[in-house]
Amino acid sequence: MTRKPYRTLMTVFPFLWLLALLVSSCGPAGTPTSSSSSSSNSGQPVKGGTWTDDLYEEPASLIPNGSSETFATLFDETIWAPLFVGKPDGTIATGVAQEIPTTANGDISSDLKTWTFKLRPGLKWSDGQAYDARDVDYTWKLWNNPNFGASVTTGYNLIKSATVSHDNLWITFHLSQPFSPFLASWTDGAYAPLPAHIFSSMSPGNILKSSQNLNPTVSSGPFTVTESKPGSEYVVSRNPNYYQAAQGLPYLDKIVFRVVTNQDTILKDAQSGAINSAWFLDVTKTGTYQKLSNYSIVKSPVATNFEAIYFNLKNPVLKDVNIRKAISMAINQATLIQVARHGQGTPLCTDHASGYKPGYQADAPCPKFDPNAAKTLLQNAGYTLGSDNVFAKNGKKLEFQYSTTANNAWRAEDEDILQQELGAIGIKLNITNYPASTFFGTFLPQGVVGKYDLSEFEDSFVYDADDSTLESCAQIPSAANNYGGQNYSFYCNPQLDKLFIQEQSTVDFNARQQAFNQIHQIYLTDFPFVTLYGVVDIAVAKNTTHDYQIGSMGASETVNVWNWWCTGGKC
Repeated sequence: MTRKPYRTLMTVFPFLWLLALLVSSCGPAGTPTSSSSSSSNSGQPVKGGTWTDDLYEEPASLIPNGSSETFATLFDETIWAPLFVGKPDGTIATGVAQEIPTTANGDISSDLKTWTFKLRPGLKWSDGQAYDARDVDYTWKLWNNPNFGASVTTGYNLIKSATVSHDNLWITFHLSQPFSPFLASWTDGAYAPLPAHIFSSMSPGNILKSSQNLNPTVSSGPFTVTESKPGSEYVVSRNPNYYQAAQGLPYLDKIVFRVVTNQDTILKDAQSGAINSAWFLDVTKTGTYQKLSNYSIVKSPVATNFEAIYFNLKNPVLKDVNIRKAISMAINQATLIQVARHGQGTPLCTDHASGYKPGYQADAPCPKFDPNAAKTLLQNAGYTLGSDNVFAKNGKKLEFQYSTTANNAWRAEDEDILQQELGAIGIKLNITNYPASTFFGTFLPQGVVGKYDLSEFEDSFVYDADDSTLESCAQIPSAANNYGGQNYSFYCNPQLDKLFIQEQSTVDFNARQQAFNQIHQIYLTDFPFVTLYGVVDIAVAKNTTHDYQIGSMGASETVNVWNWWCTGGKC
């Protein structure tokens, strides 16, 4: 959920059609795709070189499913080898799995409750130990342990049992109910298996608190962590035990991820030629980046991300739906897109952008921008405008703490615009922002009233339009589950949970779309969150780099990191 966090999902075709497509594309995961890459047709790849990437935010965890924060997922794809990998165009290919499971090949039962994943033989962890289905079996059990505090448990919590067979290369999952997005649940490094021989001796509650959290000593991806300097930089080096090493992957010797404190630093580094790439750039500087002669702007080939306001419903004042609805009516999306995003956005009022099919609803009943009607709604709900032009009721003012990630120019502009627009309808916003690692790691999961009442961030899903991680009752963080889960609205609606189960239980396009439309109806009636716009994220890559691609889901910047290379093997 990117949360940018990242909840990281894909261009979702009807599920069976998608599986048919995936079967035809399940060769080596490194196949380059789309026109979103940097210099992708510049000769044969050359090995060697140290690539430097400016990392805008500090990762909260380098352990799969340990954090929903976006910049953690960059490392997940870089140092972990998952069962399946997503491509920039949103399709899924095999990773360490031998084949894509389908009903046709017998790996998925017709009722979608039994799934078999078959791993490649001879897999190794970076320390040379065997990597097999026993590690997968350990991992799902760890993620379901509330003491671990997994970022996402949707799908894994449906596993009743799992059987490891065929010399520890196969694992068969038995689910309590059909779950069509189960393949997506194991796609990309954010949901890659963990080395049981390293973590099984540790208490689940201590793993994310240990030194392994930001400095994993054993991994499985194209690179391994060789330097971990929180607040400064992280260096990853080629993993000789990577499963695609025989094919010459990865091409690079090393990648240096430099932690920077603000977007101005990234721009200066690009202007001086000090970096090879950077992603999640300040869109207010798009014009300046376009003028750089030695860099190219790179965008995702599909639209899936959205920016939204989430209401902290632990605040009893916000439980009044009239307030949430009034806020939705007071927001002018066009102003946000043109002024804050400098045109790098699209109108959207649900959580499913046009890349999700099924999912996207062209005729969604979006709130109409009407500040006067918003004020009337509040007045009819019993709120009285005070001399300070702030509505109040029963001694409670409509004054809220608004928070997002710090040092983010376009979100700062969002806040300025929203502060004015909501102020015009008698709602006062006080703004305090936090580093992303704190924002997603502490404040959002704990939902401390007064620390934030309304939060803003960007999100998407992981290669399927299933959005149950967003608002299902089971995904509400609490002390009981070590603050795992991503329902940061703390919103629970049994009717919504039934619709989640409904869309998860079928692969029929029309049936899933109907369920998503009903889900949207609840979102646009009860307003647990308000979508601000669809997002177009940008990156830059030096013109001497090749096959640098970004995706909208899952790993985003490092979606094909094993394929990155530099002219002459020198970066």
